[in-house]
Amino acid sequence: MFVSETELLGHGRRRLREHCLRIAAAALRAVDPGELVRRRVVRDGDWLLVGDEKYELTNRRVWVVGAGKATIGMAAVLDELLGDRIADGAVVVKRGQGRQLRFIEVLEASHPVPDEDSLKGGERLLEIVRRASADDLVLALVTGGSSSLAVVPAPGVSLTDKVATNRVLLSSGADIHSMNDVRKHISCIKGGRLGAACGCPIVNLTVSDVVGNHLDYVTDLTVADRSTFADAQAVCDAYSLWEQLPSTVGEWLRRADEAYETAKSLPNVQTLVVADPEMMCAAAAEEARLLGYEARVLTTDLQGEASDAGRWLVRELTASPAPSALIAGGENTVNLNGVRFGEVAGGPNQEAALTAAIEMDGTVRESCILCLDSDGTDGPTSAAGGLVDDLSAASAREREFDLAEALRQHRSADALTALGDLVVTGSTGTNVNDLKIALTSG
Repeated sequence: MFVSETELLGHGRRRLREHCLRIAAAALRAVDPGELVRRRVVRDGDWLLVGDEKYELTNRRVWVVGAGKATIGMAAVLDELLGDRIADGAVVVKRGQGRQLRFIEVLEASHPVPDEDSLKGGERLLEIVRRASADDLVLALVTGGSSSLAVVPAPGVSLTDKVATNRVLLSSGADIHSMNDVRKHISCIKGGRLGAACGCPIVNLTVSDVVGNHLDYVTDLTVADRSTFADAQAVCDAYSLWEQLPSTVGEWLRRADEAYETAKSLPNVQTLVVADPEMMCAAAAEEARLLGYEARVLTTDLQGEASDAGRWLVRELTASPAPSALIAGGENTVNLNGVRFGEVAGGPNQEAALTAAIEMDGTVRESCILCLDSDGTDGPTSAAGGLVDDLSAASAREREFDLAEALRQHRSADALTALGDLVVTGSTGTNVNDLKIALTSG
């Protein structure tokens, strides 16, 4: 699971580092979407059992659509389970995640910024649901990352405009709810509009990567949405985005055409959340207890600036008895403060880890902190996060590497790579927000 494991365990507090990785591996196994769907979705002859609901398949066409970084495993299970009962299906996954299925087309696109393949993917999903009739059934597999992977821009908004808007939002420091309020209102499929284009019952199978598990931010293509054009405008006001957005996007949001408001009611929708941050954090705490730690889940909705999260974790760990394991889930952000998005080398978890390394410098306790994105990609990088300990800052000084300057330039990946502390997993197949593990043994 950890591609960089040998390097991560080759220095520093080796035992604590090994335990951090074991705890994280157990946590990620507990939120494997494919395995969880296999347990919760069962075919019994001509009936499909989804959680507590039953759907008759006789004389009924089944369509499958989906997009997201945690979608491919669920799609593979449905492909095997339903076989040629699937009339047509397509899912859009992050480039590098694709694999061939027999009855569901797998498309790859870009994340976190959309590309031409994202547009092709969004149009393909829309084409499928428009073919569904009232007696059919749509199975939707929408997970985190869909905002970039499947796009159909609003009239007058180009793909180039969408790309530029995504870059502005990702650089703004806005939380995921605020960013999605804007994204939904420049789209023809987000905010439940893909579901509104479908004239039959919809079953959503998803994993939550949104603090609070709000469905209209988890699987927003196919559930009713609470946000409005006014909310999108408020985000642009709060984060001073108007002058940064493409003119077509700004004009569209200000016009606030009611005909393009997001869907406020979608009947005949069942949603089953098979995994969420609470499950991941509970599994992490259980594994930590098995390893002999006094384990505590601090929160599953840690938000705010990544560096603040790193400092907070060290304070909590310093105040805890040894041996302690502190677990946190949530989603942090980074305000680039004028640094161009294309010049960034790192992500929120890497910045949180690097900040923690600075804060742990000179402590008398043996401590270790792991910060990683559960999907395996932290920010616009191929790394999952960082693993640091109370010796990391001293190691940086020996190498004459300025950790504080790396943070100021938002190039945490450079620093973590130099220290041998960059965590690389590859795609994990799941996506339930960030996981932070803090251990102390004395």
